[in-house]
Amino acid sequence: MSSRPVTIRDYRESDEAGVIALARELQVQERTTFDRMKPEGDIGAAYVAAMMADVRAHDGRFLVAERDGMLLGYCTLLTRRDSSEEHDEVFYTYSHVSDLTVAGPERGAGIGADLLAACETIAREAGQKWLRLNVQAANSGARRFYDRHGYRELLTLMEKAL
Repeated sequence: MSSRPVTIRDYRESDEAGVIALARELQVQERTTFDRMKPEGDIGAAYVAAMMADVRAHDGRFLVAERDGMLLGYCTLLTRRDSSEEHDEVFYTYSHVSDLTVAGPERGAGIGADLLAACETIAREAGQKWLRLNVQAANSGARRFYDRHGYRELLTLMEKAL
C-alpha cells in the first residue's frame, strides 16, 4: 500500500485490461463462497462491454481508482433504477452500485471508501434518495465494509438446493 493519492475518474477504453484483471481477481474471490460464478478466464472484454451497456442504460457512471497510472479499483453506478418491476411496491427511483472492487493488496487503504463516496455524491446530485448494492451473504469483509459506511440490510434472498 502506498500513501500516494488515488484519483477517482471515469473509465476510459485504455482501462479495459486493468478492469479485466481486477474483475478476474474478484471472480476468484467470489467463487470461494458462490460456486456458480463463471471461471475467471471467462471474464474479458465482453464482460466490460456488458457493464458499459448497463451503465449507459441507467444513466450511470463507470469509475476507476488510479494511482501513478495503475488501476487499483473500479465501480459501476447505475444512477437511474426504479421499482417498476416490483408489483407490490409504490413507484420510486434509486441508484445501484452494481460492481465495486479494489485490488487485494490495496484493500483497507480507503480506495473502496473513495469509490463508494463518489457513487453517493453522483446519486445525490442526480436527485436520488437511496443507493443500493448487493453483496454475497458469505462475504463478511464486504458486509462489514458496507455496514461501516451506513448501509443496512434491506432484503434477503434465500435459496434451498433441491
